Amino acid sequence: MEQPMQPLSPEKILAVWEGGRQQHELDRALTLLAAGSPGVSRHELADLTIGARDARLLQLRTLVLGPSATGFAECPECGERVEFPIDTAALAQPKELAATAREIELDGTRIRFRLPTSHDLAEVVAAPDEAQGLRRLIDRCVIESSLPDELPNETIKALSRATLEADPQAEIIISFSCPGCGQRWEMLFDIAQFFWDEIAAQARRLLREIDALAHAYGWSEREILSLPTQRRQSYLELVAA
Repeated sequence: MEQPMQPLSPEKILAVWEGGRQQHELDRALTLLAAGSPGVSRHELADLTIGARDARLLQLRTLVLGPSATGFAECPECGERVEFPIDTAALAQPKELAATAREIELDGTRIRFRLPTSHDLAEVVAAPDEAQGLRRLIDRCVIESSLPDELPNETIKALSRATLEADPQAEIIISFSCPGCGQRWEMLFDIAQFFWDEIAAQARRLLREIDALAHAYGWSEREILSLPTQRRQSYLELVAA
């Protein structure tokens, strides 16, 4: 997918937020990408591997809000809220992996598989528990195997490890050390949810700005959003004075 990402205008931020509010988180990720990927269909974006999808989300986040971000995690031992910096530009891997077939060998048996996409995740979210969801995902992504249809648990674990090794961007792990009690732990960083929360905050801020300036000057939403960000802030400061 050669098309470069494009930043989101204030109008697009509002449109993305309004369109994604009632969507499942998988669909929200695609809604975000579609807004920043003109000329690329939603179906094409859903065909990306999860790692490639997340790499593009990291790139888009960097374009829209810059590379620096701040996240928060709660210590599982003492409950202290830990703040941590995030560099979305550094987290994004530049190479986009294709969802082509890969192969592993287990006990002399070769298994061909492909990397999961958003299409696959959409099919497994309804699974009653994580174990069955993983099994459904493996069943969808195994292309060829001489093993029985019901793959043993050890094979599923091996395939899961091989998938993550082939698409490392799909699982970003951040390590923590609590400054209060010294507890160490790891957390999965979900860029799709993190970026969506930021977009939602941006949209609500824009609505407050529109409301304040419309009341103060009688301008339309389009006129307000067409103002450069710094100019808009200057008028807001005058209104608040």
